[in-house]
Amino acid sequence: MAKKRPGGGRSPSGRPGGPGRPRSPQSPKASGRPPGPGADPTGTPPPEIADGDQAEPPPPQGARDKPGDGRKPAAGGRTPSVPAKGPSPEAAARREEARAAAREKRLAEQRRKQAARRRKQMRNGIIVGVVLLIVAGAIAFSVVHGRQSKKAFATLSAAAGCTAVQDTTPGGNGFDRTHLTAEQIQKGVTVTYSTSPPTGGPHHPSPLSHGVFTTLLSTNPADSPNLYQAVHSLEHGYAIVWYRGLSDQQLKSLTPFGDQDKVLVVSYPQLPKGSIGLTAWGRLQYCDRMDTGQIQKFIDLYKLKTGPEPLAP
Repeated sequence: MAKKRPGGGRSPSGRPGGPGRPRSPQSPKASGRPPGPGADPTGTPPPEIADGDQAEPPPPQGARDKPGDGRKPAAGGRTPSVPAKGPSPEAAARREEARAAAREKRLAEQRRKQAARRRKQMRNGIIVGVVLLIVAGAIAFSVVHGRQSKKAFATLSAAAGCTAVQDTTPGGNGFDRTHLTAEQIQKGVTVTYSTSPPTGGPHHPSPLSHGVFTTLLSTNPADSPNLYQAVHSLEHGYAIVWYRGLSDQQLKSLTPFGDQDKVLVVSYPQLPKGSIGLTAWGRLQYCDRMDTGQIQKFIDLYKLKTGPEPLAP
């Protein structure tokens, strides 16, 4: 015997089609009732609001189209544009005058700079020209003075019975400039030079300072002063006046030469010729007679000119 369904043909859940399904709400259209305020006329139910939340009320009518609230104006509404106003004729004239004044100022500054550059170039040209004239004049004076000095020296040398100045460097290639070692000095090793007095070659590590040496220089390198120190002085640009057989008065007239920087006056009885021998590095001259003017000319012409180390003390 068949069971009877609940009345009305509904399931126990109260909805046809099966138990457990809730009844769908009826749309206003279906119910025949007009939609309430704020309801969607399409019948879509409003979104659910969580507990404790409140629905934001719609903005009042007319507030949507107000400018400045970040919202676009209503459809068809446009913000009226204000036409730009140009400068007045007086302002335009003042602006043009200011531009002309600034342009004239720039041009004046450019002209000033160009004139300054021209003056500087002219001044530099004059300075260079003067320097070149001075240099050329100095060279010309040096050449003329050198010729005159050599001519005067030749005249004085001839009057004093001097030989020509000899170049004594071996083959023009210079001398051996080695220093004696400490062992050679200790053993008293001697050096034989190619000329007498010497004009260059191996020498003592320490030079002599300017002055007058009335006693014979030792040939033992362990003694001081010694001949090998005098040769070292020649390497430093010294000129040496060697003498023999002079009277006390003549010797006294030679003393001022020893006071000059880088000049030695040395007694040298071994002088092979004459009474005066004049040397510089690689240069030698003998004179029969002493002439202080001729000696000074030799010093002027050859001191610091031929020594390999003229800047050394």
